[in-house]
Amino acid sequence: MRFYFLVALIIGTFAGVSAVPAANGAIIDGKSDVDGVAYHYLLAQGGPQTVVLLHGWGTTSYMWRHVMPELAAKGYTVLAPDLRGLGDTAKPLAGYDKASIAEDVRKLVSNLGIGPSVNLVGHDMGGMVVYAYAAKHPNDVKTLAILDAPLPGIEPWDELIQGPRTWHFRFHSVRDVPEMLIAGRELEYLKWFHNAEGVNSRAFDNEADEVYGRSYAQPGALRAGFEYYRAFPKDVEANRLFSIDKLQMPVLAMSGVGGMGLEYGNHIRHVAKNVRGVVVEGSGHWIPEEQPAAVTKALIEFLPAPM
Repeated sequence: MRFYFLVALIIGTFAGVSAVPAANGAIIDGKSDVDGVAYHYLLAQGGPQTVVLLHGWGTTSYMWRHVMPELAAKGYTVLAPDLRGLGDTAKPLAGYDKASIAEDVRKLVSNLGIGPSVNLVGHDMGGMVVYAYAAKHPNDVKTLAILDAPLPGIEPWDELIQGPRTWHFRFHSVRDVPEMLIAGRELEYLKWFHNAEGVNSRAFDNEADEVYGRSYAQPGALRAGFEYYRAFPKDVEANRLFSIDKLQMPVLAMSGVGGMGLEYGNHIRHVAKNVRGVVVEGSGHWIPEEQPAAVTKALIEFLPAPM
């Protein structure tokens, strides 16, 4: 009964209806000041094991709507924030390199009193952020899961960014032009982009499209989102220093068969010693949306017990 209560409550919260904070794992839909940036977050308060879920570009914390209730029902404390500049988080002009955003998330964890020891899960840009977090603060990270996110500066990054699959890395990095071309067409662009990078065409229903379209149509949201790409040169520099010392904690490297595929585990082994590779069938890049049950199963098998 508690599980179905959580599912209904979380889906309502993700759809834009604020849940009332309550006992028994109810979702807190809140905001917290992180060095002058108002961070929007969803929090399910559970046991002592905290799992932090970070989304990437083209989505918001809404992407965890199928995964978060399952983890919360198992007894984990689960935090899913909107990253700097995205969703309902404030949109400052600067600070979009992944090491800076990792510090944002760490301070948010501290503000909410659910750290310092956490389990990090990141997809896309969120995967780049959790790597920076773990590299900078390895003693605060129990486990790390990176989902279909190439790490800037880490082999085969130089080859990857020249290929046709990553055309958008170059386009989104150009100053002002993508904003000029996409403004007013956010919904259409994201619908096309989600389908182009996905395998499961049923993953993004009308509600998901509308949620993301509205989010990226907010003032400053397109610019903020593209700043993640414009920060890649700084990320490359940071990651090449971070990778001198390989991560020691357990790392789950998850990719979609239509995403980064079978070689993804080898990519993450350049920065970590203890890597478990998982390739998800029936999924492209958007694994938590295309195959949420497979993501949840892999996480539950990988994470420490919730209590």
